[in-house]
Amino acid sequence: MKLIISALISAFVLVSVHNAGAGTITFKEKDGSTTSINNAEIVSIKDGTILIEKDKKRRSFPLSSIALYSPTDSSSAGGEKSIPGEFSDIKATIMEVKSPDKGVDKDGKTSVFELEYTMSRTTPEIKKIKAPYIYLYVLLPASDDSGEREVLRFCHPDAAKPKGKGYDEAAILEKIKGFDRKIWDEGEREHNLKKELKNMGNEVIKFELKSVKSRKIIAYHLEIWGNEAIVAERDWKDFDSNVAKKWWEKY
Repeated sequence: MKLIISALISAFVLVSVHNAGAGTITFKEKDGSTTSINNAEIVSIKDGTILIEKDKKRRSFPLSSIALYSPTDSSSAGGEKSIPGEFSDIKATIMEVKSPDKGVDKDGKTSVFELEYTMSRTTPEIKKIKAPYIYLYVLLPASDDSGEREVLRFCHPDAAKPKGKGYDEAAILEKIKGFDRKIWDEGEREHNLKKELKNMGNEVIKFELKSVKSRKIIAYHLEIWGNEAIVAERDWKDFDSNVAKKWWEKY
């Protein structure tokens, strides 16, 4: 009976893909629940695999994982999910931060802000995780006659950059939950780390502080985001400077 239902769904999807643009695709999860993605377009179906495009990103899924396809944009079939499938969240610990005093070194070259952190899966049996998104906010003296301090934002990877210039948590969450977020297979990564023995498994991220120029860094704020929330953060400020609470949210 299950094979018949699966075949009927597959046939319906095959017909629908030629007759509709973006719609809602509902997936079956391992625990029996369903989740859906909206505004998604079926690109192709081949050899039991369906290729889906959303937010200009294409991903492949087993055709058997689809519970329902609707050519209309509706999430009534189940809770909306950014990327269907099982992903562990992460725990992260910031091990070391190397922050320069200014945006250029003594030779006039652009300074580099370096972050080293470790991470582990909160659900070890699930090997796949969403790539951490990292945000660095730097507080600087005024760059013009206005006298107002300036805040610069740096993102890693580049795909983590939200819309707009000011701090906007909704815009950050839109990127965090994006269909185009990179997926890491930690099983493969762990194997490679054991084989190569590099950095003892630590992650090292470097930000080039190009826009800081010769200005002094007054304060910085770091955020590491897991699936949908901050999993690690660190703050620092110059001892002789006064800064407001959560200054990075005020720019």
